[in-house]
Amino acid sequence: MQRFQTPVLCAGSALLATLISFGSGSTEASQEDPNKVLAQLRAEILELEVQVLTCQEFMIQQAAAGKELTEALARSEAEGFTAGINPRSREVLLEGLRAQAKAMQSMESKSKSKDKSKDSDRRQGRRQRR
Repeated sequence: MQRFQTPVLCAGSALLATLISFGSGSTEASQEDPNKVLAQLRAEILELEVQVLTCQEFMIQQAAAGKELTEALARSEAEGFTAGINPRSREVLLEGLRAQAKAMQSMESKSKSKDKSKDSDRRQGRRQRR
């Protein structure tokens, strides 16, 4: 009987502590001015939007750099970079750099495909409503 009472007592205490903590939190939240909470949330949203725009600008710059890198690699290879001693190592280097350039440009291709899919979704949605 003693073994059964200990877990039940612990579980009951944990439940009581949880109820007390939730009860005190809800009274504090209800006492706050909703306008202040709304203003704080708006400020946080604006801050997050700025961060998203910054990340998007960085991704656009990376895509542009990826295109430039691809062009530079093509020019380098055309001018004979892979000729000479151990040309295979240079070919491997170019393959790796091309993969990096492709990865840098991947966000640009994803955004284009998303734009196309959004347009097609809109058209399909209109058709379904008719």
